[in-house]
Amino acid sequence: MKIFSVFILLLSLFVFAETEPSTENFSASIPTTVNFENRIRPLESFEILLAERLCEKRKCADFSAAEILQNILSGKADSQKIFAVNRATARDILHLPKDRRYFLRSEFDDVRSLLRQYAEREDDRPLTLELIRLNDALNLYDSLQAGMLSQISIPFENLPVSEQRKIRAEAAYYKTNPIFFSWILCIVGFLTAIFCRIQSRVKSRLFLLGIFLQSLFAVSLIGIFIWRGIGEGRIPLTSLYEMILCISLGISLTTIFLAVKMKESILLIGAGMNLLFMLLLRSMFSAGDSFESVSVLLNSPFWLSLHVFTIAAGFCVLIFAAFLAHWQLILRKWKKSPDEKMKNALRILLRVGFALSSLGTILGGFWADVAWGRFWGWDPKENAALLVILWTLFLLHLPRGKMISEKSWEALTAALLLVIGFCLFGVNLLGTGLHSYGYSPKLLTVFVGFSLIDAILIAFLGMPKAKK
Repeated sequence: MKIFSVFILLLSLFVFAETEPSTENFSASIPTTVNFENRIRPLESFEILLAERLCEKRKCADFSAAEILQNILSGKADSQKIFAVNRATARDILHLPKDRRYFLRSEFDDVRSLLRQYAEREDDRPLTLELIRLNDALNLYDSLQAGMLSQISIPFENLPVSEQRKIRAEAAYYKTNPIFFSWILCIVGFLTAIFCRIQSRVKSRLFLLGIFLQSLFAVSLIGIFIWRGIGEGRIPLTSLYEMILCISLGISLTTIFLAVKMKESILLIGAGMNLLFMLLLRSMFSAGDSFESVSVLLNSPFWLSLHVFTIAAGFCVLIFAAFLAHWQLILRKWKKSPDEKMKNALRILLRVGFALSSLGTILGGFWADVAWGRFWGWDPKENAALLVILWTLFLLHLPRGKMISEKSWEALTAALLLVIGFCLFGVNLLGTGLHSYGYSPKLLTVFVGFSLIDAILIAFLGMPKAKK
């Protein structure tokens, strides 16, 4: 009971720490519902999007998203450094101080014409995208001070009942911030899994607690999907953010299923994977997730959702297999040979993941046929998905030919994580193709950094022993 009490106390502290300040002091002229970027949304959603446009975070100059809007409308924001310029090259072009990342509105007065010129360009270079984002942020800021908010406001009572239900769900989602509950469950679950490995006296109790926490984490993600589905009015599987959440849910369910037979090792692997994906979400989507309409480019949301769910399930199983291969390499480094249960589990995971990934890719072809008029077009993302399937098929056939050792095969299986990472995130860095909609400003640093670290780790663990 002490463990549960501490757990509840931690949750309470974090909940109060993450709660947004009250907006009761808003003036009566500020609407509760707006029509922004072709979507009717609650004020809370608009505030977060505004903060993301200006400083790419939920807070600018230590002001919350709600306070930023207040300060812009009152004129106080003119004296606050809330415009982010992340690239040093962009600061050089705009003649801004190099030792700062955040700037006043007035510091851009002399370079507005230059920014407008960049905004007219059509290339996808990171520098151009940064300057286009900055120009759009300045336009939004100026429009708000010119009275745009009154022009885009929509009386809540005039909306249809179905739209009111979506608005309420979205507003409650931002106020409650349920993803933060999942984040805390993930951290506590990972710490529990570690203690379960090192504490022999209470191992059985810690193991049950770990399974319980994984179950709670899975339930919290299911609740988030249901909540987002109500708020978006569709199946919430049409964005990179939601796909990562779906993979995390699959990992949690796979962990619970396998841990019953393989105990502590699987629990630690699953908890570690969930922690990694939650860290990925927080680093890539620092401004938080947003509810967005399905792009015209991605029409036919039914086929899209079915494709994303199936391929996310396949990638989830294959990612679990890759992490299990990492663990087997670590055991061999400790001079402990993996048991047969673990080896069989790895082979089964590869087979199941191959089947689901293949089915998901085929369903993606049906979606592409409905949305774009062709089943397959050798798009970079399509090629990357095919690479995942071919790599997995290669792994499934290698052991039968007995051409390499078990350790080398495990290293290649561990490298499957890098192949899937390239398919999910790396392709988006190319900025080309019909699947480049999942781009994130922080994606390059996170993806390249993780890929290099994991490649070095696999090379170190899979290195053959030197002969005496």
